Amino acid sequence: MTKPLALAAPLTFDNNEIYMRFPTSTPSFKSLRKNNFYYVDKTRYLYNLTEEENYFFLSRPRRFGKSLLVSTLHYLFEGEKELFKGLYIYDHWDDWGKKYPVIKISFGGDCYTPKLIEETIITQLKRAVKKAGLKVSDYKGLSPSNYLRDILGDWHLKTDQQVVLLIDEYDKPILDVLDDKKAAAANEKCLRGFYSVIKDCYDDLRFVFFTGITMFSKTTMFSGLNNLVDISLRPEYGAICGYTDKELDEIFAKEMIGLDRDKIRRWYNGYNWLGEKVYNPLSVMGYFKTKKFKGWWYRSSVPKYLYSFIKDKQVSIKDVVHGVIDEDQFSIFDPEDLKIEALLFQSGYLTIDQKMEENDGTGFCLKYPNFEVQKYLTKGILAHITDGKVTAGDSKKLVSSLAKNNFKGFAVTLNACLTGIPYQWHKYDLASYEAWYASLL
Repeated sequence: MTKPLALAAPLTFDNNEIYMRFPTSTPSFKSLRKNNFYYVDKTRYLYNLTEEENYFFLSRPRRFGKSLLVSTLHYLFEGEKELFKGLYIYDHWDDWGKKYPVIKISFGGDCYTPKLIEETIITQLKRAVKKAGLKVSDYKGLSPSNYLRDILGDWHLKTDQQVVLLIDEYDKPILDVLDDKKAAAANEKCLRGFYSVIKDCYDDLRFVFFTGITMFSKTTMFSGLNNLVDISLRPEYGAICGYTDKELDEIFAKEMIGLDRDKIRRWYNGYNWLGEKVYNPLSVMGYFKTKKFKGWWYRSSVPKYLYSFIKDKQVSIKDVVHGVIDEDQFSIFDPEDLKIEALLFQSGYLTIDQKMEENDGTGFCLKYPNFEVQKYLTKGILAHITDGKVTAGDSKKLVSSLAKNNFKGFAVTLNACLTGIPYQWHKYDLASYEAWYASLL
């Protein structure tokens, strides 16, 4: 008989439940479990992954739990059994007696040039060498790809255990310079060379897991790593990140007492990766902590690459929302040929409304996932392209004037907003820019 899913395991002392804290900035699984943070159990999904294949890729928006997922895998393969007590995988994992070597590489910092990317990789591989009890001097002068290949083979040989490789935020060095095509192409080339060696190390690898925002394409950065299984749009993994309604009810039952459930759902639920719809975890935690409806996720990190792309391409958001995109376009990640619909979806500003099967393939109709995104995205775009000259106050003035039939006041405010058109646009096609700018307003 299968044991029911254990959604969370509050820690206790002397049979008294400790006050649980809200994880708004802690991507460490061990820290969450040791320091009385709420934790929603996702280990059923991880168990299924470890039983299914060896190489996986997951795309999800920023601050959605990808790094926590990587951290959970890290401690799972290192055999930290006590951290998983009360969770699904505790009674199902057959490898508790093994402690696999684990190499984790994260591009969460600033990696803007190929040189910085290589330094980031080498620094993290050095830590792995020390952890393995190998000599750092034996790898001196090696390129990142050769460094990785050698340490995988050496660690496997030393322990007689295949190595687990976890790579978090694989695409950040490119997204950070997306508005500079030359820099983006150079960073992509550097990463492609590093990732391509992984396929040749199959015999030394027990498990490989990539995360990122953009969905990978086997024809670009991962051209040499064509055995990755993309679980980003597989329905059975739709809730691997984020919170479902059931999880909200069962884990946060005490927090939900007296709250407006429908309003919480309207503000923060609605993300759809072809499985069960989920809530944005960062926003839910921000709300529980303060009891205030705000753009907790949106304000956590300004997506400048997205704003720059929208401005440069003069994208009208209202034309993109409810638009249709082909399934194949979701995995196109070419800085020279980016699709704004795919970028908005992968970044978390649009989600799937419905899947449409047609004779010539599969398409997806997109929409805003929830009120938080709808409210703050357009505000953010206007603030970005006007250097803050158009504010939320202007929006309120426009709406208030219309509500009172004060057309003169409306015109005055609108004209003031239009003066925020950047002066450099006057050098180009001002009429075109002004029309796009007005459409945003």
